[in-house]
Amino acid sequence: MNDSDVVIGIDIGTSSVKAVAINNLGEEVYSWSQQISTDVVRPGWNEQDPQQWWEASCYVLKKITSSIDTHSIRSIGLSGQMHSPAFLDRDDNIIRPSILWNDGRTSSQCEQIYELLGPSIIKKIIGNPILEGFTAPKLLWLEQNEESNFNKLGSFLIAKDYIAFRLTGEKCTEPSDASGTVLLDINTLDWSQKIVEGLALQNLTLPDIRKSTEVIGEVSKRASEFTGLMIGTPVVLGGADNAAAAISTGSIHENVCQISLGTSGTVLQSTVEPVVDDGLRLHSFSHCVENRWYTMGVTLSAGASFSWFADKVIAKSYEYRKLDEEADAVNAGSDGLVFLPYLNGERTPHNDPDVRGAFLRVDTSHSRGHIVRSIMEGVAFSIRDVLELMETIVKPADTFVVTGGGAGSKVWTQILADVIGENIFNVESSSGPSYGAALLSAVGTGWFKSVEDAVNEWVVLSDYIASNNVHRELYEESYSYYKRAYSRLR
Repeated sequence: MNDSDVVIGIDIGTSSVKAVAINNLGEEVYSWSQQISTDVVRPGWNEQDPQQWWEASCYVLKKITSSIDTHSIRSIGLSGQMHSPAFLDRDDNIIRPSILWNDGRTSSQCEQIYELLGPSIIKKIIGNPILEGFTAPKLLWLEQNEESNFNKLGSFLIAKDYIAFRLTGEKCTEPSDASGTVLLDINTLDWSQKIVEGLALQNLTLPDIRKSTEVIGEVSKRASEFTGLMIGTPVVLGGADNAAAAISTGSIHENVCQISLGTSGTVLQSTVEPVVDDGLRLHSFSHCVENRWYTMGVTLSAGASFSWFADKVIAKSYEYRKLDEEADAVNAGSDGLVFLPYLNGERTPHNDPDVRGAFLRVDTSHSRGHIVRSIMEGVAFSIRDVLELMETIVKPADTFVVTGGGAGSKVWTQILADVIGENIFNVESSSGPSYGAALLSAVGTGWFKSVEDAVNEWVVLSDYIASNNVHRELYEESYSYYKRAYSRLR
């Protein structure tokens, strides 16, 4: 290893694709992101063209390879949004746009899966609720609504796995993404033939399941031309965005809880074995670390709520920093205004794709700052709602780490700390999943013997944000009202 050597991590997110180059000290040498768009076909139906993932990936990689010596790039690791499949025909051409993780069109298909498999098999083999955003319901939806497209279908690849395929020609996945398809046996970490046959999907070619830290191939000549990467650069498969983000925050130990304020909001805690919620309100997924799983709850519209208001209600030209300042000037509790962040339905603790968001107790005293702060508080309430549920089945954490775009707001992070009543750490790196992908790449390329060693060496927690007990008490009434309000929307 030379001092100038770097590894690259790339994350195929919902709103952007980001690549980061990391040196052997764990420092970010260079990073670049490219926005991507989502097509809202109808309310609750969200799609992206996988070609857009590839073009954005090529763009950010070109930016990095034009700025650093490509001979210094030891490997590239991948991460990306879960559940979102690239539908491929038997010649590996894209059939139609991907149906995303936050798409809610498959309610009837989810019900069919429950009927076909039964709750016992679902709990024992899948370990997760069957949700609209997961992959298998989308395959059934395609069969029932776009028969001609389904008849063309030869295989599917989740977002990061599709980029790995475009880079190397290899069609594979790993347990952290595979466990979000509904087709993986969480006990064996292999495809469940019982599930595949039960859903009549045995004619599909499923990707090989490899390790998250495994070099699955090398950058091809054609991929080199598009990305600027050298031919033969090793490609490490990496992991799903939530798992890779957990790597970047050190959330591989049972006492650490990661809270992500990305497009969605997630609460994630590592476990040494699969922990299945009896009510199937929480997820149990494989981690990027061998012999580790994680329990997770999701609120669908965290950063999405903030960006909706900033970009569509105000104007895209309005600076997020100014909204932060306006929110900070408002009293804790937003003077009674309460926001329910169910803009795209909700996942945890309410598995309800049809519910929608609302502002409650609005009056003429409320300003734009009140609205912004209430959005931040409403998302924090939803995070607390998830956290309280998780603490019923996993050992309570003693260290809380925040990541995602919302973590860059000191106002929002303070609100979160006050609402949940815990001190919250940031990490020195703000790149989240792309940093985690780079770390996994560093393990795969031999810089470290294990993910644990890499985390201990590279992941550094920054000064924590202390919870304000006075504010916590002020939030109790608003949170109680928030908890009761869901039933009023139904």
